[in-house]
Amino acid sequence: MSQETIHKDLSHLSESQKNELIHRYYENENVKALLEEFDIHVPLSKLVKLFPPISHQDHPCPNCGTYQYSNQKSKSNKMSISRYELFCLKCGHTNNPSDHCTCDYCLTLKKIAKERIEKERQDREKRIGKIREVIESAFNIRNNKPLDFDELCFTHKVFLSTICKVLLVENYTSTRQIQPLESFAYNKPLSPSDDYTTLIYSELVKHNIIIPSPISDITAFGWEGQNGNFNFLDNFPHAFCLYKTWYIINVTCDDGFDSLVKKLLLGNYYNSEVNIKEAFGLWKVIAKQECIVYFEYQLSAVGFNTQFGKKTNIVIEKLLENFSVSQVYALIWKEVASASKAYLEHRFSKNYAKNIAIHGVESYGERALENGWDIIKYSRNREVPQSILSLVLFNLVLLINDDGFNEPPNIKLL
Repeated sequence: MSQETIHKDLSHLSESQKNELIHRYYENENVKALLEEFDIHVPLSKLVKLFPPISHQDHPCPNCGTYQYSNQKSKSNKMSISRYELFCLKCGHTNNPSDHCTCDYCLTLKKIAKERIEKERQDREKRIGKIREVIESAFNIRNNKPLDFDELCFTHKVFLSTICKVLLVENYTSTRQIQPLESFAYNKPLSPSDDYTTLIYSELVKHNIIIPSPISDITAFGWEGQNGNFNFLDNFPHAFCLYKTWYIINVTCDDGFDSLVKKLLLGNYYNSEVNIKEAFGLWKVIAKQECIVYFEYQLSAVGFNTQFGKKTNIVIEKLLENFSVSQVYALIWKEVASASKAYLEHRFSKNYAKNIAIHGVESYGERALENGWDIIKYSRNREVPQSILSLVLFNLVLLINDDGFNEPPNIKLL
């Protein structure tokens, strides 16, 4: 036992007395009696802290190579010694789990680690810088001739209005930035379905109405591997994730960008003489999408499969020739409820019951027409809210408001 490990409160004891004290302590003798017998003046709980540390020959110090030590535990502590309790008496190294050791060895390791992290950061920034150069070169706004708003088709104008309504940056400037769709935080969907939202973006990108912005995060063009290397989508940088990308509006008008934004946000560009057929077609598309999404919602609510084939789309299109979306909602609700009842009575499988619902919607609509039945008009379901696209088309552009939901698609209303 070195003098460095002898506590001053035990310095009056001989080597044999110290060993006897420790032995008798762990033999569970009365601590108060031991303190009195060995003339030690500390609180009962402090006695074990006076004992010299235990050496561990199988745990050399990573710094100087000498044995590491651990403090002796209270006789009531039955836990085994963990490596975090080890320390070196020679160089001061500790195995602190919080990584707070200040010995030369640990400080050197920390410095090396910090330098490595900084180098990795600088290397990553260089790689990102080179990637950005490629992206900026490919999508430099100066290399794209802006399109004339008046030359766009009506559908594309409505699509652009829809995106700008919720994703045009608040304090837009001449850079004309549109935020990524993944940042969309609204209580209404952009369009009735995810597939149609993808179609909207694909159409606008395909016709260069919106182009990727160089400020987009590079993860929109690929992903970063665990080793820090970037893996890109095929045809980089012209292939990108539609929903992660920032976009620039590549459109202009004679009165300037502020005037263009005003047209897009207010929707005052509809010309019935020029756009009526296209507007009617878009109404029918949105109406069908809304019916399909509502049908999926009702089927999902009773645990049925929600995948539709071509037949269902044809059935909905046919119904919308005579019924409004609100009336088709009523047909769907009634027939899904009947199909669910049939399933619960164990007469049919789920798939068969789903087909009964599809057939029921079709046949009930046909009988309603033949017999002149008045189909009730349902309200919109809060779980299937009206999309931004629908609001823009009916409330801002066509100005028919709820007629877009409560009336069958009708060119006479346009």
